[in-house]
Amino acid sequence: MTPAHLSTDGTASPGAPKPIRVVACEDHPVMREFLIEGLASFGIATAGVADGPALRAHLEAHQADIVILDIGLPGEDGYAIAADLRQVRPHLGIIMLTARDQTDDRVQGLDAGADLYFSKPVDLRELASAIGSLQRRLALSRPEPSPARWRLDGLRSSLVTPSGVAVALTDNELRFLTPLLDQPGEVVDREALSQALEHIHDIYAMRRMETMLSRLRAKVQKASPGEPLPVRARHGRGYAFLSEAEGPVPDQA
Repeated sequence: MTPAHLSTDGTASPGAPKPIRVVACEDHPVMREFLIEGLASFGIATAGVADGPALRAHLEAHQADIVILDIGLPGEDGYAIAADLRQVRPHLGIIMLTARDQTDDRVQGLDAGADLYFSKPVDLRELASAIGSLQRRLALSRPEPSPARWRLDGLRSSLVTPSGVAVALTDNELRFLTPLLDQPGEVVDREALSQALEHIHDIYAMRRMETMLSRLRAKVQKASPGEPLPVRARHGRGYAFLSEAEGPVPDQA
């Protein structure tokens, strides 16, 4: 049966509510597949990951509304992950799903930042209903999204595209992009960029910079087709990172 929010070809139906994006962080493969397949029967598309690092990598690369989080994960446990997510992603819904069913466990999970706490085994119909209810409640509290923009994640050495795709950067690529994104739309002269790269400002430094930028464009194109790197060369002066108002990016080094 096709879920109500999808048409027969799998695309969103006109006027339908936005599909809920769920990630299940569960280290047991059978339980993880049970959640993915079971929630799919209620029209809830769910991605699956096995531990905290995989969850964070998924959230960096993809948008999500709700995380279903086991407590007994390898390495960092679900309590610590929930506390961290609540700090860095305050509008993310967190549902604890675990075999631990004591009152102290529930209190610790809710104190860590979980919105809801379920014990295993779980009734999928009840879980799906709770996901829908939580999503509606979160939607009322979320601020209006700001215009999409490019940004640097210095902690993870990555460039994040407007659609949320994280592109890993080398140290030199990060040094090159930092002054450009600090002054979007403004020309940063080549000498300043050479200093940021700790290069002597000469013709060889310029050629290395052009080669690096060409490779960076290709890297961004591969990671996120349709989102070309908006860096424009200003002949004889330097480079500028375009603001959204400046229009499409021409193909140039």
